[in-house]
Amino acid sequence: MNLKELLSHSIKLNLKLPFRHENMVERKRDRSLVIIGDLHGERDSFEEIKYIVGDEKEALFVFLGDYVDRGPDCIGLLKSILTFQMENEDRVILLRGNHEDWNMNVRYSFASELISKGYENIIEDIIGWYESLPLIALLEDIVALHGGVPKPIPSSMKTLAKAKASDSVGLQILWNDPLDEQYWPRGGGTKPFTADDLTLFLKLANSKLLIRGHQYVPNKGYKLNFDNRCVTIFSASYGYSWPRCFVYFPRSCELKLEDVEKHIICI
Repeated sequence: MNLKELLSHSIKLNLKLPFRHENMVERKRDRSLVIIGDLHGERDSFEEIKYIVGDEKEALFVFLGDYVDRGPDCIGLLKSILTFQMENEDRVILLRGNHEDWNMNVRYSFASELISKGYENIIEDIIGWYESLPLIALLEDIVALHGGVPKPIPSSMKTLAKAKASDSVGLQILWNDPLDEQYWPRGGGTKPFTADDLTLFLKLANSKLLIRGHQYVPNKGYKLNFDNRCVTIFSASYGYSWPRCFVYFPRSCELKLEDVEKHIICI
């Protein structure tokens, strides 16, 4: 399939994901789980993660977004990810990141890559694909999303599921960061979230752990916040040869916060 056909097929798969409610997907954690952070056009990072995971025919793969911009081969990465989704269908959840946005693509590199490589005719398809991506994956005791906890905390899971990238709640899900020594304000309606905010959010979701991307972590590739209840992973190297990280939970693995770091794989 060419990229236009892959995008069309992916949109259909995204919209009919089992247990999708508005912009949230719910799944039981009854199989091994692979969570992949920002890839930013680094096709080699994705291929290496697949190689390390190996022949996991039953694993659920959750991608935290930011597939495009910055990296050298966003088109090639998209083709690889969408082909992988087509081959595995219900075992792949593609979440939206803050770079799945045309204005961001114009500001960074993806728009110019599409134009320079002769893909101007699929820009509307790309934008339509962005709109098909859910914002949150609820995996029993784990919540996966791109950015962070929205504030104020939504009053119900139904309200949370209705969040869109174009509204305040959705914007914060895509952009917010934990308040720690690395925090710097991003502006534009984004907000830092604290340990107390995370406690309320996890209580709402009836979960124990938040896994997010969005922030690169120099020289390490991941970080832990708020007594290991918030894990940040980054799966791209940004060209610095930094560690690239993803999360792996074996099937039916009991989630123990004190052992969370053991499930972070760095390459």
